[in-house]
Amino acid sequence: MNTRFANKYDELFTEFTRYVVERPEFAKQIPPDALVVLLDKNDPEFNRENLRRVKKYLKHDDEPARPVVYIQVGWLAPIKSRLRHPRVMTHLPEYAA
Repeated sequence: MNTRFANKYDELFTEFTRYVVERPEFAKQIPPDALVVLLDKNDPEFNRENLRRVKKYLKHDDEPARPVVYIQVGWLAPIKSRLRHPRVMTHLPEYAA
């Protein structure tokens, strides 16, 4: 579970960070210094592990009254390429020689 959890958490955290950067109005709903807990409605095992870790963290938090917000992540859209106008070339171009 640790590797699966870590990989999924990293992916969700990255996507959540992108989301709030692109949507500052959403980010305004999150109190300053809040602990953000990501939850996946379709993955109870991930949620259990994440909540276990949060509980452990809060026991040793230097801010005992830290606000906690829970973010139900919804779902991830399919990953798609950001390439635009690629070309297939049969010869090495001059700029690469």
